Amino acid sequence: MQGLLSYVGRALAATLLLTYVASGLYQVAADESAVALRLGRVVGRDVLPGMHWNPPWPFGRVVIAQTATSFIMPIGYRFQPRPDVSPISDMWLTGDTNVITARMIVQYRIKSLTDFVLSNDSPRELVRRTGERALAELLAGEGVDGVLTTRRNTIPTAVRERVQEVLDQLEAGIDIQSVNIEEFAPPVQGGVRGAFQDVQNAKSDRERLIHEARAQAAQSVAEAKGEADRIVNAAAGSKRARTEEAGGRSRRFAALAAQHATSPALTEERLFLETMEKVLGRTRNFVVEPGPGGSVKLRVLR
Repeated sequence: MQGLLSYVGRALAATLLLTYVASGLYQVAADESAVALRLGRVVGRDVLPGMHWNPPWPFGRVVIAQTATSFIMPIGYRFQPRPDVSPISDMWLTGDTNVITARMIVQYRIKSLTDFVLSNDSPRELVRRTGERALAELLAGEGVDGVLTTRRNTIPTAVRERVQEVLDQLEAGIDIQSVNIEEFAPPVQGGVRGAFQDVQNAKSDRERLIHEARAQAAQSVAEAKGEADRIVNAAAGSKRARTEEAGGRSRRFAALAAQHATSPALTEERLFLETMEKVLGRTRNFVVEPGPGGSVKLRVLR
């Protein structure tokens, strides 16, 4: 009986040992990565997908997380406010001591799970606090008009670059993919937002009127230049025609003068006939036969 109990005890101990060893097996999915630690030391950095083994607790520990997935972190507010967590204000101070409402979304992914796990106790909170600091520094260096208008589209890029720089210095293992604006506007309290919108509408109307006036001025100038070019070209054409006509007349007169010097009587007779041909060619001529006694009766009908 005692031998049986000893055998059962050894079998149970072997079973427990095998169960303990088998519990060290872990599976890493295709979109995941893992970090294996033994006695607090990293023995597997960014373990690739597949089946792996590491001594189970208390000798070893494995951290598995998704590294092919993007995560988001709000700046200036929380997705799900909780009563046990202090609220986050979305009111920010600009460089000219004005207050605006600013909310942003930071999209990031884990590029090194080992650094992500070992660099900070709360790496996700590190992303939020780093983003808040970068945004506060940028807004403190700008006036409210620039923040809400001309600098609005450049601030997210500047925030992303600053956050990524700090995280790289801390070796946080985080890659900031994008920073997007959720809200950049004057505060609602006190009717500030409505007054600011009225000012922006007035500025937009002013810019629109200026552009319309410039377009109309450009069109008027273009039309005037076109009309001036047309008049100049017409005058140049008339000048050429008259010059050529005058040249032709002078050459004809010179030729007639030469002929007249050679044969004055013949030339004068030809000119007389040509002149009469032109004059009589513009009149109506009637030829009638004389009646009895040589009298002529004329009746002109119109």
